[in-house]
Amino acid sequence: MDEKEIRLTAFKDGESAAKETHSIPLEDDEEKSLSKEHGLLAEKGEENQTLKQDETEAISQESGGDTTKAMSALIACRQTCKNTFLKNRPLVKKVFKIICFIGVCVYLGFAFHHSFGDEQSLTLLGVVCFAVGYCIISRCIRKYEDKLKHTLGDAENSKCVRISKLVYWWTLGLLLVALVAYVLVDSVLKRPQNLLSLVGVVVFPGLLLLLSTRPQQVRWRPVIGGILLQFVFGVLVLKTQSGLRCFQWLADRVTEYLDHTNHGAKFVFGQSFTDHYFAFKVLPCIIVFSATISILYYLGAMQVAISAVTAVMRLTLDSGPMETLHAAFNIFVGWAETVPVVKPLLDDMTLSELHAVMTNGFATVSGGTLAAYILYGAPANHLISASFMSAPAALAMSKLFYPENCRRKRRQTVPEIKSSERGVIEAASAGAISAIPVIAYIVVHLIAFLSILDFVNSTLAWLGARVGLAPPNYPVLSFQYVCSYLMWPLALIMGVDLADCRPVARMLGIKVFVNEFLAFEDLGIMRANNRILQNYTMSSSNATWHWTPTDDIILDATGQVLPGGAISERSTTIATYALCGFSDLVALGIMVGAFSAVAPSRRRDFLQVAPRALVAGITACFLTAAMAGLMVD
Repeated sequence: MDEKEIRLTAFKDGESAAKETHSIPLEDDEEKSLSKEHGLLAEKGEENQTLKQDETEAISQESGGDTTKAMSALIACRQTCKNTFLKNRPLVKKVFKIICFIGVCVYLGFAFHHSFGDEQSLTLLGVVCFAVGYCIISRCIRKYEDKLKHTLGDAENSKCVRISKLVYWWTLGLLLVALVAYVLVDSVLKRPQNLLSLVGVVVFPGLLLLLSTRPQQVRWRPVIGGILLQFVFGVLVLKTQSGLRCFQWLADRVTEYLDHTNHGAKFVFGQSFTDHYFAFKVLPCIIVFSATISILYYLGAMQVAISAVTAVMRLTLDSGPMETLHAAFNIFVGWAETVPVVKPLLDDMTLSELHAVMTNGFATVSGGTLAAYILYGAPANHLISASFMSAPAALAMSKLFYPENCRRKRRQTVPEIKSSERGVIEAASAGAISAIPVIAYIVVHLIAFLSILDFVNSTLAWLGARVGLAPPNYPVLSFQYVCSYLMWPLALIMGVDLADCRPVARMLGIKVFVNEFLAFEDLGIMRANNRILQNYTMSSSNATWHWTPTDDIILDATGQVLPGGAISERSTTIATYALCGFSDLVALGIMVGAFSAVAPSRRRDFLQVAPRALVAGITACFLTAAMAGLMVD
């Protein structure tokens, strides 16, 4: 191969080879011919590259066209389906409901065929009946709401008003006669000791009337109506077997539901989460219960329950719509959750209405706090019934202690309650987050007041020891010991057994001056001691026990010590009603601060009515306990 051919081959192999050829000396003719050949090769390469690009573009255009056609077809199909759905939306909803109804019927058929008559099947039947009734009532309300409003609006004339008042007072009189007959027959003949509770029913409202701001302006319809409605609630819960079973069933379901909190607590805190019972067992229940209440609000179930209770209370008490709604609201949630509901109306409320709103908050507790009380050992069925009974009592005591001196707006309507969340997940999240300040309140106040109470008790013990008030001859002088004597008369007129008055009075003092959580903790210990004592006495006919000078019980056969002693089941029930309320000195400052934050212009009014509202709230709880003591066996 000659030199020329070698050089041509180098040009064909690439640019690098071409560069190497420059190092070889060439003649002018040869360089010109090589340049021409290089130009031809470059032109052919460009043509080949252009052809490849054209082929690639053609292929991409063909595939892009296919993709565009597919997307256009997909979008057109989606738009057609959407238009069809919007056009036939009512029909689609009906078909969907029919399918769901058929599916539920098939499931219920299989379920009841598999087993019927046990507790689970009856529970399922009750839930189905409740759901069907709710759907029928809500549909009827939506269908006939305008006609009902028109009919009620036409009925606002003097003749109808006179007739309604006449019917109301006749009904009220008959209920009063029934109450007197019940007390005479049931209490005097069967359990004469229950008459002590009747003393409390009379004394507690009488004290508020004596200290009322304007006794001559008291409207007696909300006062008497509230006490009677409280009496009706008490009869349903404590005297009828169906009502007792209903509330007991509801309490069992709530307790079972709260047990599911263990799964979340175990995942977060580990298997030994019960070693720190309050922090890792009680507080998570407040979070779960708060999230559940928020979900029920989103689904509309809470609004239905609140509306029903509001209608009953307005018919019975003839109170203002806002304060009645607030009282019904507080049956299910705490005062903190009701602040957004009353916030738009706080600036226009009278002092009496502000007093009623704050009294409602002091006399009731939130659902999450109720869950904590249950875990402390308080009877769940009586806690739930206490929430219902204390709501009308709070309104009655409020109107007795701080009567209205302004003309009320008779046509004021009950505001509609709406959920601001847009989904179940958001509702659950908002409810869980709303429990954070509640938990913070509980934790910080328990830490602070337990520490302060321990210091006070140490100081009192030191002072008592200086004069001989010390074990073994006397109990240790403490705040609880002092309260057991100061609150003793109140516990007695509630109907507490005479032997249990001092332990219950101790709990009342802790509830009023310190915190209700500590009082319920004490109640849980007393209730557990009572079960231990009952099991001990039933195990042997010769089982003996004795009290110590320090108010403890020692079981002689086993030597076991029951600190603080024990109280009877009747006294436990009465104490549960008396302690169930957010009414202590700490709550006073918290509520004033919360309401002042949302309505700064009414701060002085809040400060003016808050102390009286606290007294009215405490009295409402004590009146509820006395009413329960009148009927409990």
